[in-house]
Amino acid sequence: MTTKSLYALLFAAILSGCGPTQKITNIWINPEAHSKDPYKSIFVMVLSQSKESSYDVEDQMALTIISRGTKAIRSSDVFPPNISLSENFTREQLADAIKKTGCDAVFIIALLDVKTEEYYRSGVSYYPMSYGMYGSYYGYYNHYYPQVYSPGYYSTDKTYYIESNFYDLGLDQLLWSIQSEAYNPSSLESWFKKYSYNLLKLLKEEGLITK
Repeated sequence: MTTKSLYALLFAAILSGCGPTQKITNIWINPEAHSKDPYKSIFVMVLSQSKESSYDVEDQMALTIISRGTKAIRSSDVFPPNISLSENFTREQLADAIKKTGCDAVFIIALLDVKTEEYYRSGVSYYPMSYGMYGSYYGYYNHYYPQVYSPGYYSTDKTYYIESNFYDLGLDQLLWSIQSEAYNPSSLESWFKKYSYNLLKLLKEEGLITK
């Protein structure tokens, strides 16, 4: 394993501990990645069941790449909405269409799964340590009930499972892959805004982008 690969794994471990909403579960680096020159133009594709989420995440990733000084093209700028690329293009046709944009790399981000769990969280009661001060059980009850009882409620936890893959377009070769979990983000789009910068930090350490 290269020094850069070790650094990337260390960075992933640190990143996993940055907060309760994010965890990197796996990272893979092609041994040939460190020998590549930085890529100058990246074609960004996002796969999700929600078209709106796909567009939002794709926009954010492209904007983040551009802000770091590298050209980025969104798939939504090239292909019509609601089109299945696998059904309407052969492998060669799809590669040719992407190459015409001037890109030399493809970055695919896929929302693989969403796990939803519903929990009932019981109320909490607190009992005072002193007794016999309120004359009757009714007076005692009326005094403390509004203060100490928290009613139970249902809550829903969501975990998003995300995989990001970076390919050399000309060779159709996977160079870098990372799997992540996002736990209860306020929204997938707002969470990804910060996460997109973390992804680019890892790509920079591998020398796949310049900044």
